[in-house]
Amino acid sequence: MSGVEILDRYIQIDRESPTPLFLQTKKGIEKFIGDGCFQSLKLPSTRHLAEQLNISLNTVLKAYEELESQGVIYSKPRSGWYINPETAAQHSSKKAPSLNPIPQDWMRRAKKTETPGNPDQVKRSTGDSQFSFPFITASIPQDLFPFSAWIKASREAFQEDSRQFSLYDNFGADDPALVSAILYNILAPRGITAAPENIILTAGTQHALYLISELLIQQGTPVAIEDPGYPDARHTFLRAGATLTEVPLDKGGITLKEIPANTEIIYTTPSHQLPSNISMSNPRKSGLLQLAKRLGCCIIEDDYDAEMRFIGRSSPPIASHGLDNIIYISGFSKHLGAVCRIAYIVAHKEIIASLQDIRRYQLRNLSGHEQRTLAHFIMNRGYEQQIRNLRRVAKKRWKVCQLLIEELLPDWKITSSSGGLNLWIEVPSEINTRELAHILRQHSIVIEPGAVFFADHKQGHNFIKLGFLLLDEKKIRDGLTLISNIIKNITNKS
Repeated sequence: MSGVEILDRYIQIDRESPTPLFLQTKKGIEKFIGDGCFQSLKLPSTRHLAEQLNISLNTVLKAYEELESQGVIYSKPRSGWYINPETAAQHSSKKAPSLNPIPQDWMRRAKKTETPGNPDQVKRSTGDSQFSFPFITASIPQDLFPFSAWIKASREAFQEDSRQFSLYDNFGADDPALVSAILYNILAPRGITAAPENIILTAGTQHALYLISELLIQQGTPVAIEDPGYPDARHTFLRAGATLTEVPLDKGGITLKEIPANTEIIYTTPSHQLPSNISMSNPRKSGLLQLAKRLGCCIIEDDYDAEMRFIGRSSPPIASHGLDNIIYISGFSKHLGAVCRIAYIVAHKEIIASLQDIRRYQLRNLSGHEQRTLAHFIMNRGYEQQIRNLRRVAKKRWKVCQLLIEELLPDWKITSSSGGLNLWIEVPSEINTRELAHILRQHSIVIEPGAVFFADHKQGHNFIKLGFLLLDEKKIRDGLTLISNIIKNITNKS
């Protein structure tokens, strides 16, 4: 049987079908090749096949060209069209009987991803904020996002001189307009003196910590961190190979006398300590800086939530004393939500240059449009207005939440603070907050148990990191009332 006669059986031309004739022809040839019907690798000529199928020569030629573009067939000048031998071999092997194929063991090739020691991780569900009473700090309320100002800045990022930076690959360069806005509108008011070569932008503060760890931490590097403290910082340092010293807190923040003499890096959140919200005093900041200089170590200052101070004025960050042995981190997502995940590191220019080398092989640079939008948003005073609005609402809810806890849950002990977007609460020792969180979820209430913030989780089983920003005053009262009633029922049953 000739090739043309066989093809005629596989290619069923339907002139009423919406599928173009060349695609019908192509599909038939593919099935024919797949069934391994060719004794020869040469295909019928386009003219003969067109005559056999009663279609135009151009239709057959287009079908062949489509197959050629996919590497199924190829052409030889003045010779004709041929099946790619690799294609024929593949279809031949498919017909061969299977010889118990070995299942792919991907994890044999994969590196281990667990943090050494396997400490607990912060776990959240993407739907937590949709519960009736989300006492968490996952985001900001939708009605507190500055939609009009952000959209205006986004449009400006596509206009005139901004358009080029928004649209084109900038080959690792950060947006000079955004860097300038951060320097003069954010860092200068905080008392930090820096130049463009002292800043690198990151995809959030977690990314900033990862970059710093990649650069400065080797196997066994001694790192001192706060306890309780930021769990993801603990994970990041351990994964980089650090040997951690968990340093306890007092009313002034991290206790200096507990920092070992061999420490090379001190990580701290002095403005509002995470999770306790303790604000480090100026004398303690000075003492920490002097200690770091005496030990010859560096300080990673994570300026967590500095703008949300409700009593008095924020004291200058440690980095306001210079960048000789300080790496400063801050970001925007706490006040803009997931719309803007940009953060930044401020450090000595040699550190920044090295961090740029590392970042280049991770993501090269952030979105040009997002950077330029944020730049316009800051320069238009949109960010300043957002901080004022957020602080006004947060302060009111912060006060209401504390008063209601004193009224409804008087045996809950709130850690004294000057602000922040959560309360750090110690509950009676007989309450396990992890178990309580499980029960409360059944009543559409979400809380953050405190054990994950401690190196020794046994210390933290009766602590809660309680957010309040996602709830208005009525919701705060209703939620805390429900929590109080649930705890009373549990106590009565026991």
